[in-house]
Amino acid sequence: MDALQDRSWMRQLYASSPAERFERGKFSVVCVSVAPSDAHHFDRYRYRLFYLEKGGSEPVLAVDLESDILGSWRLTVSTAEGSRIRASFDVPPGYEAFKAAALAAADETLGATGRGRPGNGDKEPRSGGVSHKRPRRVILGP
Repeated sequence: MDALQDRSWMRQLYASSPAERFERGKFSVVCVSVAPSDAHHFDRYRYRLFYLEKGGSEPVLAVDLESDILGSWRLTVSTAEGSRIRASFDVPPGYEAFKAAALAAADETLGATGRGRPGNGDKEPRSGGVSHKRPRRVILGP
């Protein structure tokens, strides 16, 4: 699989301590958590889940909880082909809720077992652009 084209992952993956590491299918998964603070209040990512092929040094898939310019939160899935918004949130979910949603989104992208190779099917845009399918709205309590 091809590595992510967006290199923003380098700063989070190499400059911060991982919140969690585990194996899933043929991938090593690393989760990075960026807690809001004075130093990070402009950081658009709260959590990032990176999938690396075992033995690889660059992620081939990322599932992110990121804020947009209007202050909403969204769950996005990124591959070498582009990014897609999977869900939107009014308030950011906690880590465990993010992780459950992120793993489900990654499994769907990679194949039901997490061992497959992402295919374009009808869900990923071939152009590498953002999918224009409306994301589902998720409302979580505090």
